[in-house]
Amino acid sequence: MFSVEEQIKVWKKVTAEPDLLHAVENMHEELVSEISTLRKTWSAEEVRIAIELIHARKSAKGRLEHASSIVSDVHGVQQSSSSAVAKWKAKRFAQCEHVVDLCCGVGGDLVHLPVHAIGVDIDPLRCWMAKQNSGKEVRCEDARFFSGLETAVILLDPSRRDSNGKRLSLDEMKPSISEVQTICEQAVGGCVKLSPAIDHEDVEHIGSIRGVEYIEDRGRVTQGIVWFDSLATSGAEVTATSLTSGETISGLVETPRVSELIGPWLFEPNPALERAKLHGMIGHELELWEPAFGLGLLCGNKKIKSSWFTLFEVLETTPLRLEKVAAALLHHHAGEVEVKTRGGVVDPNEWQNKLQKPASDSNERLTVFALRLGKKRTAIISRRVGQ
Repeated sequence: MFSVEEQIKVWKKVTAEPDLLHAVENMHEELVSEISTLRKTWSAEEVRIAIELIHARKSAKGRLEHASSIVSDVHGVQQSSSSAVAKWKAKRFAQCEHVVDLCCGVGGDLVHLPVHAIGVDIDPLRCWMAKQNSGKEVRCEDARFFSGLETAVILLDPSRRDSNGKRLSLDEMKPSISEVQTICEQAVGGCVKLSPAIDHEDVEHIGSIRGVEYIEDRGRVTQGIVWFDSLATSGAEVTATSLTSGETISGLVETPRVSELIGPWLFEPNPALERAKLHGMIGHELELWEPAFGLGLLCGNKKIKSSWFTLFEVLETTPLRLEKVAAALLHHHAGEVEVKTRGGVVDPNEWQNKLQKPASDSNERLTVFALRLGKKRTAIISRRVGQ
């Protein structure tokens, strides 16, 4: 086993070996014979780390601006905020004089924070990586016992997965939710990066003023952020942010009106809006309703365009049986078919494959929503509008 000091030494050597990195990057399938050839020039550990580094950089492409030069293992990249999300959060820290990034990992957020920001992590290798990636001061300390937060705003990113990739509960994450609360009590304000699955009720003890923001990046809710005290927005219980559209909306959670009717128009909310439970608030304003309680999808009588919803024209509803759906699609001259579901009512990939008609000369792209509405399994045949 290599000590941490020895690991850092090898990482330093590998990142300074362009010939090794080039050779690894151009390997075809990481064949044993190719790896054996590399080991004639470099040690087994150097080759292993070079392979890990190249994998990490490939994994970072499309997510991190500095993907081609990042110093990280794959796990470090996976745990990092995307550059788009990191930049969005960093805006609130722009005018803060004392900024501390606790549990900074490889520096995915730290690199975009103000130049005077300090990174803190308990792992010496992560600290070294964060320093390489951000160029900022990084201290190797336990976030739970870091002193000097009385004048600081913090970004705190607890570890939410174990070494096997298993998701950890709020009590199991490191630091745990109770330890997070204690850390936040010492700071002027800041934010805590948590799972997008959190509810605003789960974090009611973080700070005296707080708001939860759900951030959508490239079609997925990637983070749930708790802004507290000096960086919280007063009066905003929840916020939905779409980096795809560049829009943000804040408000209070409202339950949508429910009616069993399926209107002529179907509204699929942006995932951040739905996760924040703000689709009900907009639904009331636009006179929309849910055809089943908790479904998430909304119906309406009017064709209304909103950047917070993808709009579908309802063509037909039918019992959710494969032959019935296939007949309805044929009737509407479907070419390409997209299948969506809620609550795992069907396997959308399996149904999509069975309903495709490769020989069809139709350009009509239709969407099937496979849903459970009350006690009925229903398919809604629809056409996506405006795309």
